[in-house]
Amino acid sequence: MRDIEQPETLVLTFNDLLTLEGVDPLPVRLVRHQDGRFRAGRLYEAWRSDRAAFEFYQSTQSRDVFPEQSMLASFIVTEARKTVFVGLYSVGSRGACPPGTRDRLLDIDVSGENQYDLALLEDMADYRDRVVIDWGPGTRSWVQRAVNQPKPILEIAEQYEPRFPGFRNFTRLIDEIPTLPMGWQQVLRSVKGIYLLVDVETGKQYVGSAKGADSLLGRWLTYATDGHGGNLALKAAGRKGRRTYQVSVLEVVDENTPDETIEQTESFWKSKLLSRQFGLNLG
Repeated sequence: MRDIEQPETLVLTFNDLLTLEGVDPLPVRLVRHQDGRFRAGRLYEAWRSDRAAFEFYQSTQSRDVFPEQSMLASFIVTEARKTVFVGLYSVGSRGACPPGTRDRLLDIDVSGENQYDLALLEDMADYRDRVVIDWGPGTRSWVQRAVNQPKPILEIAEQYEPRFPGFRNFTRLIDEIPTLPMGWQQVLRSVKGIYLLVDVETGKQYVGSAKGADSLLGRWLTYATDGHGGNLALKAAGRKGRRTYQVSVLEVVDENTPDETIEQTESFWKSKLLSRQFGLNLG
């Protein structure tokens, strides 16, 4: 009996998508952002919450890596190790960063480094934060010519959303809370608990509890709004300028837990972390 040939599976590549959208792959460079100086997923969070800071980071390079008059198809590696498309940019002229220029994300001086005039294009806008590709094994080569690298598309999602890391592993800056993925916000809205704020410059700690209708999320949003959430010690700390706090979860409690029990648990953590003696807790 003759062997029956199986039909070849067709794989949609990113170049196919470019062509379908009327973009010539020839001048396109594929750019994969994954920087070991950041914790996993930090660049993706910056793109979502502080686009200007990310785009400055992208446009400033120590080596001349982006040809003028080309286009960049920019991808970012998420905390879940997915390579997600975040936009198509045109490359204009190349100059040098003036003296005293600092990269806000890295908090380093980038004076004299290459600075590109990048402009976000509307082409492919519908695919931002949705297309996930397989970059392949050559991850050290983070800038590649699209025509030579037909990257397979693994997923075109409604909108990409990283998996919630769990309460034990959750840490974010307070200013990032309003832009958390909606799924994460729903998780944090559904629980009460004890949390820890740490001033990222001084290391001083503040232990608080979330007992209100919006639980953890609602409490943290008040800090993101005014920088202190009505707390006297945090107000005093911010008199000379808004402070930057990292927030994490110390303990989650059942939604039916009485407020008195939550306050007792909060007091336990204050004693354990000595946040009254050496931190920002007054009582």
